[in-house]
Amino acid sequence: MMSTIRNSLVLLLSATCFFFAHNAGAQDRNSQERIRILESRVYQLESNLSQINQRLANLEYGQRPPPFPEPVQEVACLITDTGYNKVFLGKGRIKIEAEAAAREACGKSVHASYCQAAVKCSDPRQERPIAGAICMLTDTGYQKTFKGEGKSLTEAEYSARKQCGDNVHASYCVGTVRCDTF
Repeated sequence: MMSTIRNSLVLLLSATCFFFAHNAGAQDRNSQERIRILESRVYQLESNLSQINQRLANLEYGQRPPPFPEPVQEVACLITDTGYNKVFLGKGRIKIEAEAAAREACGKSVHASYCQAAVKCSDPRQERPIAGAICMLTDTGYQKTFKGEGKSLTEAEYSARKQCGDNVHASYCVGTVRCDTF
C-alpha cells in the first residue's frame, strides 16, 4: 500500500516537473527573442550616447561638431506574382536593391516567369517622415477584413495583402487597400 502511494506521488511529481519544464522551454524562446531585441536597443542607445559625447567634447574644445549622420532609410518594394497573386517584399538601401530582393523572394516561392510584374516601391526621400503606416484590405471572396502594419506605406500594404493571402486564397486579395500613416 505504501509503495503504491509512493509510486503514485513520484509519477505525479514527475508529470508536474515535465509540464513546467516544457512551459519553461516555450517561455525561454520568447525570452531569448526579447533579450535579442533589448540588446539591439541598448546597442543603439550606446551608439547614440557615444555620438552625443563626441559632439559635446568638440563643443568644449571650440570645434564645430560634424553634422549628425543621416539615418539609414530603407527602401521597400512590393511585387505581386502574375500566376498565383501572392505578394513578396524586398528591402534595400536603394530602390534597385529592394526590387532585386523582392523579385528574388518571388522567384524562390513561385516560378520566376511569374515575377516579371511591375514593382511598387517606397521612396523615403520623397515621402514625408512617418513613424509607420497601417493598411486595411477587404478580400473580394469572403468579405473578411485584414490589417497590415509597417514602417512605410509599401510595407503596410504588403503586410495587409500577406495577411489576406495567408487566410484566404490570394486571388481574393487583389482589391484596393486603404492606408493611413502615423
